[in-house]
Amino acid sequence: MAVCRFAPIGTPVIQLTLVGSGEPLLRMEKRLHCAATGAGMALELSVCRDAEMLGIPMQQTPAVLLAGRVVLTGLQRTEAIEAWLRETFHTDKQ
Repeated sequence: MAVCRFAPIGTPVIQLTLVGSGEPLLRMEKRLHCAATGAGMALELSVCRDAEMLGIPMQQTPAVLLAGRVVLTGLQRTEAIEAWLRETFHTDKQ
């Protein structure tokens, strides 16, 4: 896997919420940032450690929310997240 770098200034920014706790949350956070950079985006990520407050069962965490809706659950591979970002936000960066 390529080294994660910061997205250049002027890169489109997407806002996501990451829900979960512990090591899976930390691993998913890193994967999200790496995938966003790979897709040519910057990521504004808010973290919520109280899944039950949002009505998300703990066994479905880590979970990623977009505009309050669950879009990814479980510890996804960076490549799968990057593909999802490209598809969802229609980026052409390869």
